[in-house]
Amino acid sequence: MRGFFPRIETYILDCKDLIKKDQNKYYKAMKIKIPKNQLLVNLPPKVELAIFLIRLELKNVKFTNDLNNKGIDTYAGFLDFSALISALIGFDNNLSDEFKEWYFDRQTQLVENVDPENEKELLKRAFKFYVDLVVKKRGADAKVK
Repeated sequence: MRGFFPRIETYILDCKDLIKKDQNKYYKAMKIKIPKNQLLVNLPPKVELAIFLIRLELKNVKFTNDLNNKGIDTYAGFLDFSALISALIGFDNNLSDEFKEWYFDRQTQLVENVDPENEKELLKRAFKFYVDLVVKKRGADAKVK
């Protein structure tokens, strides 16, 4: 059959070569360059919600601390999501005064030299605070066992 339809065989071979070339172009185009600072996994919804709330709370802490430093009383405008955030992470409902003091001191440390308009930096610090809370939770669980 090889010599019977020479034009068709040549056409088919040429098409196969074109398809291979197109596939190589396609696969080269599919190489995705992910920035090194980008997360490669999706976070569970509880974690995303906790980090979102922490970021909002950090922004609020920065704002209220700045106003307090200028002599304006901001106690009424202070957002406190600590019970909700700690519940999302898995802490008991009864948070000790020692934990609450550590919680608010750590927030104050994290927002000392941050610009509240810099969302990336706030998100990094919120994630850092989330990790601190998880480590604290694991330490509390290890003490119980």
